Amino acid sequence: MRTESWTHAPLLIVVFLCTTFVTRADETEAPAGTRSLAPLPFQLVLPREHLLGDWSGTRTWLEDRGITPTLTFVTDSLGNPTGGRKHGFTTANNVGLDLNFDLEKLGVIEGGSFLLSMSYRFGGSLSANYIHNVFTVQQVFGGETFHLINITYLQKLFDDRVELRLGRIATGDDFLVSPYNYVFVQNGFDGNPVSIFFNSPSMTAYPNDTWGALVKVRPTGRTYIMGGVYNGDPSIRSNDHHGADFSMDGPVFAIGEVSYQPNSLPGDRGLLGNYKAGFWYDNSLYTDFNTGAVNRGNWGFYGMFDQVLVRFGEPASHRGFGVAGSFLASPDQSISQMPYFFTAALVTRGIFPLRRRDIIGLGVVYGHFSNDLQNSQRRAQQLDPNLGVQSHETVVELTYRLALFKSALYVQPDLQYVFRPGGTGRISDALVLGAQVAANF
Repeated sequence: MRTESWTHAPLLIVVFLCTTFVTRADETEAPAGTRSLAPLPFQLVLPREHLLGDWSGTRTWLEDRGITPTLTFVTDSLGNPTGGRKHGFTTANNVGLDLNFDLEKLGVIEGGSFLLSMSYRFGGSLSANYIHNVFTVQQVFGGETFHLINITYLQKLFDDRVELRLGRIATGDDFLVSPYNYVFVQNGFDGNPVSIFFNSPSMTAYPNDTWGALVKVRPTGRTYIMGGVYNGDPSIRSNDHHGADFSMDGPVFAIGEVSYQPNSLPGDRGLLGNYKAGFWYDNSLYTDFNTGAVNRGNWGFYGMFDQVLVRFGEPASHRGFGVAGSFLASPDQSISQMPYFFTAALVTRGIFPLRRRDIIGLGVVYGHFSNDLQNSQRRAQQLDPNLGVQSHETVVELTYRLALFKSALYVQPDLQYVFRPGGTGRISDALVLGAQVAANF
């Protein structure tokens, strides 16, 4: 089995961290008699502690003055002992730094904030280098260099019922998002349901941001309507630019989303849910698979949900079992590479009373390639029999997130199985084993 020469570095970092902080207490909670029992709804995303504590007072000093720093490290270390084009092992890594400036606390403007963020990515892709499948198995691979990411101004108005965001932002930070998806290592889930990137070259996600503007309105406490317009130039993703290409040469990308969030307010005693529907339009140029003609514009729609089904204990315990799913369609098969796509997931947090933050996830990703694309590939296959025809690809993932130090550090063993890698049936199904490790410093 081949390995990348740098793959041991992230593992050594993790060993060092675990050794350094092994004397700290693991996940603990205050006794019931002293713990606040305020009627809070079940929260899908819990606050994280910091592995390095208070940074010798620096972090608290900054936060008191309106500056919140966040420093994180994530590594996906995976291998395919069977299947794929060949066997191998790689790590993909991301170091992220966010600086959020509370302009109200800084005495500048009420309800205003400014976000500056950057990342450094390094490593190799198991999917690209060894398996040769479509839905990449490591969610932090992509953009392996230094990146300037967010340069974003956010303004909240009318008691936070209206949000305006302007600057360098990624569409995928706000749209097509479910907290359940972030449990998984497979890129088909994590971040955003991935098929939109196959059909829309203007869609952006971390660490690739572009100029954009977003408006989010909450007509009620449990609903929102959101719309965004972005510069859709895909060339800004080039690693050579390091996220600092500030041009606006691309076509317009527009997206809108509506959401209903039952039992999401303090005092709600029911089971928390999120239900979303959206529509997007990309004014990019597309090549017709049938004729080779170039036309402008493509569109699609989506629906997604997550719902707690069983709660273990009171809402404030944040333990429970839920389901999540998404369906994306871009119906014009003459230009959409993947017109139909879905995900489904089962997620449980705190199944063991003494491990309240641990998470178990089981999910499936499926994507169907365009019938018109398949016909064009069959025509090409007549000239070159070595070419394949892409029909569909499926990935199943089982993962367990072991939360340490109140999620300041987690170790996540991961198993994935890739059916029909690349969608052609010419590459043997691949078993993927490994782990994701992340730390919030």
